[in-house]
This record gives sequence, structure tokens and C-alpha cells, in this order.
Amino acid sequence: MDASLLVNLQKYPIADLSCSGARALIQDSRNRLEEVGAVTLSSFLTEEAVTTLVAEAHSLDWAAHEYRADHTVYFEPSDETLPADHPRRRLVHTHKGNVPYDRIPANALLRSLYRWDGLLHFIAAVLGEPVLYRHADAMAALNINVHGPGQQLGWHFDRTDFAVTLSLQQCEQGGVFEYAPNLRTPTEENFDRVARILSGAQEGVRRLPAEPGTLTLFRGHYSLHRVTPGNGPSKRFMAALSYVRDPGATFSSYARKLFYGRESALEVAV
Repeated sequence: MDASLLVNLQKYPIADLSCSGARALIQDSRNRLEEVGAVTLSSFLTEEAVTTLVAEAHSLDWAAHEYRADHTVYFEPSDETLPADHPRRRLVHTHKGNVPYDRIPANALLRSLYRWDGLLHFIAAVLGEPVLYRHADAMAALNINVHGPGQQLGWHFDRTDFAVTLSLQQCEQGGVFEYAPNLRTPTEENFDRVARILSGAQEGVRRLPAEPGTLTLFRGHYSLHRVTPGNGPSKRFMAALSYVRDPGATFSSYARKLFYGRESALEVAV
């Protein structure tokens, strides 16, 4: 199947980035990303595509590695020399499932969408990057994040400058993506405000919609964010599409073991 058929091209004409509609979309998306650190494109996928991709996600639920950890918002060891409420010492909780790229079949439509050049070029244009590459890691390149009842993603900053996600299915209650845009800068960590949010303050915290079929571009390196615990019979499925500036970027053996429970990838065509 042509991957472009999964996208609502009438609303988002990204197959031809030179057309006026695509240029306007790119500029508007850039403006929103600059202003609030994130841009959400609702109904980016067609209804038929959502149905198909949700079925794929359900069929791979068995392959999700359960990740459960207490960690700092920086994913670094807790610094016991600091006060108990300091962000570099304080721990938050994450518990979720994660289906790695090498568990997603080579003929899966989600793979074809990830590997479609039209999507890659559109994302690069919105981010203002002259060129981006698909992640070279056979496990980290494309993941399906799975949140069952009560599971959550704790407050944290991303190690990468940006993230690209596709919402496939939402739980009945909770499972809300919350973030504090541009909370830190390259020269200012803003520990006081980070600590206040970790203590429950809602000052400046935003919530992003996650209706099925929504594409989100997010600058998570400078914006503190989390996914609240979800409830209900339906699991939360979110695809994470990894694009990078370095064509040779891969995960370390330590990171693979931490996030996927093993160091070696399966022999699956990428």
C-alpha cells in the first residue's frame, strides 16, 4: 500500500511541499512550534488508517517490553548530595510497555508510513532542518508505546531535541500529555520551577490533545513533560517515530537493555 494513502492529504497536502497549501501548513506549524514548543495536527491520518494501525498495534501488544522505573527528570542517577526536593535528586515513576522496531513486521503499514520520504521531508521542513535521517537503530527507530490501566510516563526532559508521535488509540480516562513549554534553556535549568511542578504546581502547564490520528511534533529537550495515569478497558497506543540529524545514530547496549530488556536486535528487514 502507498503510505501516502494513510494521510489525510486533503487537509494536510504534504505529498508536494512546493504547493501553496503545504507551504502555509509548514509556516503555521513552525510558528506554533516556536511559540509553545509543540504542534498537533489532528486528523492527520484518515479514519481508515487509524482503524488499520490500531489493529496492528493490538496484534503486537504481546511484544511490548514492560518498562518500570523510578528516575529523575533527567534520566540520570539521583544526586544524594542535594536537598531531597531538588530535581536532580527527586525521583518520579514510569511504568509502560514499549514495542521496539524489530518487533514490528516488515510489511506493517506503520513501518511503511515511517519510511515514507514524504513524511520525513515534511517533518524536516517544519523543524527547519536542512536534512533529517531515519534512526539507524534497529530497535529505537520506530516504537509503539503502550499504556495499560494505571500506567504512566513520569515527568522528564527528552535527551533529543525533538520528538514525533502519532496517536493511535486513547484510553477512556486519563492518559493526558502534559508539558511545561520552554522550561529550561541551554544556559538556565530553572530548577526552582521544575521543583514546583514536581510538587504539583500547574503554573504554565499545558495539555495536548491526543485524539486518534493526531501527529505531534514536540521539542521535549527544553520542555518538562509527562503522560498521566490512564484508566479504562482500552489501552493507550502511541507510535514514536525517530528522526535524527546524524545518519549513524544508534542506542548504546545499556540504553537498549534499559528500554527493551535486551541488547541485541532481531533479524528483521528495515
